[in-house]
Amino acid sequence: MGRPKLKLAWIEDRKARNIACQQRMKGLMKMAEELTTLGDTSACLTFSNRDDGKMVAWPSQEEAYDPESYIKTKIKEIEKRLEDTRKVVEELEIDRLMLHIEDGGKIADLSQTELEMLKSFVSKKIMYLERKLGMQHPDTSGKEPVLGDEGLLDDNEDMETNEGDSTKSGGADDA
Repeated sequence: MGRPKLKLAWIEDRKARNIACQQRMKGLMKMAEELTTLGDTSACLTFSNRDDGKMVAWPSQEEAYDPESYIKTKIKEIEKRLEDTRKVVEELEIDRLMLHIEDGGKIADLSQTELEMLKSFVSKKIMYLERKLGMQHPDTSGKEPVLGDEGLLDDNEDMETNEGDSTKSGGADDA
């Protein structure tokens, strides 16, 4: 079972009071360290002794974060949140434009900026779907033929190849 609850009261004996204080400080520092590990957060503790004016800090200056690196980290976090928020706003704007068109609104009613946003969105979606289907966009590679033009022959070449062809096709001419 756990320890019995301690009665919180002023300890008259100075030595006993300092020992109790040191033990409590160590316990609090351990808990703070556990909380920062479990919660992936930052924490600090400071203790000041009225008798001798000493100040104890956790984490120590060697363990503490450099203020400049802390600020840079916070700036990066805020920039990431701002970027995510901008994406959400852009998606909501696209949804609004799509709803406008679905409700019978004309594309001619849209501003140049809205048209550019819609064009960009549609292009991104097409490329995404083509990648997902395993196709490659024709603009990305000059080697791939577009719309099956690799098998097209000149009319004269086609006729020369088919003249004298003796294979039977099994069609109506063979009856």
